[in-house]
Amino acid sequence: MARLSSLTAGRVLDIGLLFSLAVCLGIVLLGFWLIRFQLATPPADDSGFFYEWKLANPDFWTRATPWLGFMLHQVGIWLTIRHARANYRKYSDRLRPANWWALGINAVFILLHYAQTAFFYDGIAQDIPSWTAQYAVIVMLVFILALENRRRGLFAGRKVKLRKEFYRWIVDNHGYVFSFAVIYTFWFHPMVNTWGHLIGFAHVILVMLQGSLMFTRAHVNRRWTFLLEILVLPHAALVAINQGGGLVYMFLYGFLFIFIATQMQGLNLKRWQQQAFTAAFLLCVLLTYTLLREPFQVNEVIRIPLIEYGLVFVFYGFWWLVARATGKLNDTTARASRA
Repeated sequence: MARLSSLTAGRVLDIGLLFSLAVCLGIVLLGFWLIRFQLATPPADDSGFFYEWKLANPDFWTRATPWLGFMLHQVGIWLTIRHARANYRKYSDRLRPANWWALGINAVFILLHYAQTAFFYDGIAQDIPSWTAQYAVIVMLVFILALENRRRGLFAGRKVKLRKEFYRWIVDNHGYVFSFAVIYTFWFHPMVNTWGHLIGFAHVILVMLQGSLMFTRAHVNRRWTFLLEILVLPHAALVAINQGGGLVYMFLYGFLFIFIATQMQGLNLKRWQQQAFTAAFLLCVLLTYTLLREPFQVNEVIRIPLIEYGLVFVFYGFWWLVARATGKLNDTTARASRA
């Protein structure tokens, strides 16, 4: 116990990275065992969104085990968040009880999901459409855009004026929202060894690690949080390649657009570095939509950014209506803050 208590959050972060790699290696090896399961086949009228990794003939246990795992995992993590928010105020380099409980709960349920996949295969995808997992992740990404608006702006370094109470609400509740997004996504999929799944599982495990380090300085390390944010790009691109139909360009360039317009502004890059990234992005878009795609298809580049930036204002508007109706606004004339 003394050795554990001496570990800093940064050291635990390093161990967590190694753990995620070990889990991914285990998933690769598990793939040889999973070939014994008979999977469902797409219907004749499938439009390309059929989820391939679910059993052809599910039974009670193949359906019940992922749902049970998801619910217990989620409740356990929400309880640690509640405890931390009630008892911690300052950020520290050392881990406190809620951190250790969250790390333990996540580790146990990651290993349980591995075993559950080996014996029963199915995730909760057997019962719900794949777009629900995608939307859960989108909500998390939009929350991040809104939360980081105070530091890096929303577009090209320009900050959008939003009320202080909105930021306070996001800070108070983002842990519950993010944990739901990643735990839901985690149990949605079986642990299969496609490239898209491997990067996806690595990503959600790292976000679980991030959540477990709440109220530590590692939790607000900007390079670390940027890594978590940008990892959605290769994952989405690989999944889109599997789906076919040219969707990869929409996801690849859409998330690259958000990097150039928003995320890059928070990395303290020099001006020439930002210009180099921007020029490389524009050149790639130009070559793609003159040589590989049709010029009119260039609208693919802005589809995802329009959705994410638009949802920031949709969420803000919805919050404002609820806050106004419930009397949560400090006063009717309070000005929005850039801070």
